[in-house]
Amino acid sequence: MISRRQLLKSGIAAGTLLSLSRRAFPFAQSPTNIRKFLISLPGLGPSAANEIGQYLPLAAKGSATVAGQTVDAYNLGVARFSELMHPDLPGATGFYGYYDIATRDHKYLGGVIVATRGMPVMFTVANKLADAELIPIDPTIMGSATQTVGQLPKNRIVTHLHGGFTPWFSDGTPFQWYTPDGVTGVSFHTVPGTNPPPGTATYYYPMQQSARLAWYHDHAMGITRTNAYAGIASALIITDEFESYLVSNALVPDLIGIPCVIQDKSFVPMDIYAQDPTWKWGGPGNLWYPHVYEVSTATNPKGRWDYGPDAEPPAQLPPGHGTLPRVSCVPEAFFDTTLVNGAPYPVVNVTDGTFRFRLLNGSQARFWHLNLYAESSVFAGEADTSAPGPTLYQIGTEGGFLPAVAVHPNGIPCPKDPSDPTGNTALPDGPFNLLIAPAERADLLIDFTGCAGRSFILYNDAPAPFPGGDSRNDYYYGDMDQTAIGGAPATRLGHGPNTRTVMKIVIGRGAAGALPSIRRLNEALAANFTCGVSGIPAQQPPLLAPWDPVRKEFVVPRGVKILNKTLNEDFDDYGRLLQRGGTDTPFTNNQGLTTYGRDYVSAATEVVSASEIQAWDFYNTTGDTHPWHFHLVNVQVVGRGIYAINADGTPRFGSFTDLSGKPGRLTPPDLNEQGWKETVRMNPGEVTRVIMKFDLPKLPAAMDDPKSPRTGGHEYVHHCHILEHEEHDMMRPLVVE
Repeated sequence: MISRRQLLKSGIAAGTLLSLSRRAFPFAQSPTNIRKFLISLPGLGPSAANEIGQYLPLAAKGSATVAGQTVDAYNLGVARFSELMHPDLPGATGFYGYYDIATRDHKYLGGVIVATRGMPVMFTVANKLADAELIPIDPTIMGSATQTVGQLPKNRIVTHLHGGFTPWFSDGTPFQWYTPDGVTGVSFHTVPGTNPPPGTATYYYPMQQSARLAWYHDHAMGITRTNAYAGIASALIITDEFESYLVSNALVPDLIGIPCVIQDKSFVPMDIYAQDPTWKWGGPGNLWYPHVYEVSTATNPKGRWDYGPDAEPPAQLPPGHGTLPRVSCVPEAFFDTTLVNGAPYPVVNVTDGTFRFRLLNGSQARFWHLNLYAESSVFAGEADTSAPGPTLYQIGTEGGFLPAVAVHPNGIPCPKDPSDPTGNTALPDGPFNLLIAPAERADLLIDFTGCAGRSFILYNDAPAPFPGGDSRNDYYYGDMDQTAIGGAPATRLGHGPNTRTVMKIVIGRGAAGALPSIRRLNEALAANFTCGVSGIPAQQPPLLAPWDPVRKEFVVPRGVKILNKTLNEDFDDYGRLLQRGGTDTPFTNNQGLTTYGRDYVSAATEVVSASEIQAWDFYNTTGDTHPWHFHLVNVQVVGRGIYAINADGTPRFGSFTDLSGKPGRLTPPDLNEQGWKETVRMNPGEVTRVIMKFDLPKLPAAMDDPKSPRTGGHEYVHHCHILEHEEHDMMRPLVVE
């Protein structure tokens, strides 16, 4: 069933590029004059503003009483604003985003919050958006028979605390959207006991979870991908007693570290109508987003995406669907300019000691495979990939602290699949240095002792899509001119477009701590999953699948259900690629082939009892690695294997080998996946097993525990966090009874 992008259009030989006829492609590239390393990394608060005034605003904390309980209260809004992102852009960029109502500090990724375990938090979020489009919105996806997305207002929002252990009514699932004038989705629910005005929602977060970098972003039905891309996102950092212990004992430099939200975006160029003749949203310097489904057919190999009627066998489209929508969703969106905290190609200035970097992949679809390299002495601003920089010591993920440090030594390029002569395909199981998929996080320590006067480049070489890439999505100095096939011109030295350069780290002299004892740090991290440290109870729950030292694998305990789930790729009624999650119950798709995919609005197939433990085997039948995100629960990755295939190409459920070919076994996850996770990479052709316990947060005794009017239970979701996949239609409901 893995048929997509068969060594793809990106494999067009380099020698043939310029011989292809030129035409206008509806795919725009950012201005080519954006200089790298011109501005500094925006930090937290006004005192950490860079040269053009960018910084990450902190939300103002207040206090309130909810159900007889004192909570930290934040009063936020979502509105449109503009901000200059780089001096070389032709103007300010328009965004949607969170802001603090009291300070009215409108900046990209605004509203950062620092919370404490055990101290509940309440958001009040007012929707201040006009019913208009900032970037293109496709009205044809993710609807139902009685309420299609095309009938919904364009200014709907809902806030999801990504990584939060939250009650369902505050989880921010797609049907919980609302508009400024009080129109709401069928699952909309405010915090019991609160009565916000129309156009406003309240959210209650108990903070019954360990220290970690979480984030909150929009999750509204059918426009999550565009709302998030437009800027409706910010960070929420949770601290706890164990983290404070690590800091006070000099095992971690500080509580907050240097937050780094890594994204890729494109900006409207001056010649937008030559590149994208039907563009009508924002002028030069604003955000650009793809809005035309560029079909790839036998007669148009330069298209970006496969087209159902041209597939083998062809997809049968229903009457009236022979024409693609004027504004169409696309299978994934990859962009050409790397941003960290909103700054293109920033510089970070540190001193010669140990620093904590907290990375979040906030991209739509791009994976980042990261190495730290010395800056080239020959080509200024470029990475010298023969000179690895200081080791990256990973101490945590999106699920909090790991049980042991994962060491990333650098100098490990993204491994290439030798069966692909174009070199655009990665081996999805590594070995990797540091790979972070969309929504994954990495908490790192880097020791720059002895490096004063030097500079390093954080460098990415992951293909996009992952693992089977298209060269038009890979931008770097030394690349080819790909304008003839809808790509960018060759990248100039020191300029964008560039997706391999993430940021530059410059080391000065100053007082900073040396690298802590890794042995002592590992002892503390291990204790945090078992007995705790120095009178502090363990902040992480014990793992559910214990390690078997004889079999050298994690083992699901006897009596735990192991259920089959599937990741599927089909064509929709317009002939566009779409991805779906499902079970092992088969259907026949519009190609006459067996599939298992179900859309989001279909009835829930994951209905579980509170406190139940289950293991799920995900069979990925597609050509992509999918970062699968679980609401409510953190999961333990048990392992991965290669599943057997039936004669018709469908998975043979329950029949697999580990990655080395041993039958009936699973290869353990990478070291930096061996703690708790809430976003897990599911590789093509593989089965990935996870185990989880469906606990619900404890609510105050005086707070009602209502049930969803849509599902009759505690309503959550699980989905791919490639945002274009999530909404078309790779998301399924999860109901806890």
